[in-house]
Amino acid sequence: NLDGQSFDLLLDEAQLAHTKFIVVSKSGGTAETMMQLSCALTALKKAGLDTAKHVSGIAGSGSNTLRDVAERAGFPLLPHADGIGGRFAVLTNVGLLPALLMGVDPISVRQGASEALSCFMEAPVAEIPSAIGAAMQIAHAGKNRNISVLMPYTDRLERLGFWYRQLWAESLGKDGLGTCPVNALGPVDQHSQVQLYLGGPDDKLYNLITAKNQHPGPKALAEACDIPELSWLQGRSIGELVAAEAIATFTALKENARPVRHIEMQDVTGHSVGYILMHFMLETIIAAGLMDIDAFDQPAVEQGKIIAKKLMSESSN
Repeated sequence: NLDGQSFDLLLDEAQLAHTKFIVVSKSGGTAETMMQLSCALTALKKAGLDTAKHVSGIAGSGSNTLRDVAERAGFPLLPHADGIGGRFAVLTNVGLLPALLMGVDPISVRQGASEALSCFMEAPVAEIPSAIGAAMQIAHAGKNRNISVLMPYTDRLERLGFWYRQLWAESLGKDGLGTCPVNALGPVDQHSQVQLYLGGPDDKLYNLITAKNQHPGPKALAEACDIPELSWLQGRSIGELVAAEAIATFTALKENARPVRHIEMQDVTGHSVGYILMHFMLETIIAAGLMDIDAFDQPAVEQGKIIAKKLMSESSN
């Protein structure tokens, strides 16, 4: 997120001599991205560093601001796939280059995505998870359940919820249609959201995600739980408690006649994350088809961009 104080702290704390900035903009002119690039170039120049060695970019083809800046500053650009919008570009170099730098195997991610796509292409419709999910979402929207909650029960999938929120909202929120995606995180949001989910209006569809094989974490040893009130925790791990709480939330929602689906991943790896990313992209595209709208544009967003640029131009004159 673009925030002046946060970016200032980032530049202050970064060891610029050992830092590389990766600048990504399909249009090559995204205001927030260009602002951060300008500030990063300023910081690098003040530090006496060669910008060509500390910046790389990814931009769409054709003439654009990012390409012009890269040519003048001398830093390299990788091509942004022209036919793929930002929210759908997670499986291109836009998402996989940062993943690679963080130690994720990009080939494994793509293999997982390919597996989900093969299922979509080859299985009968009634056995395609993304088709079933899209039909379910649209059916419940028709019953005035216009909020879709995505709630993974593992910290490692927290950012998935933010990506899903953009994917679903920006792809389907058109022509007065669409449902509102809400990302939550279990089990912490049991203490902030589940009261509403169970006791509030029946206007939501719930999607819980768990991972079957993940790090269990430490166990509560008997000597630390040697009081009756904690005996039920003896010998149990944090992972076991989280798994039990996920099942409990699912059961409580079901018993209260709230529509809920449980997506169980085998683990949280590059392969499984690639699969779930492709699953949700396919589910979104199918839902758009059922709604008869274009999943790949975002015309309403452009209006705000034009107004913001006009305000900045006027205030600088």
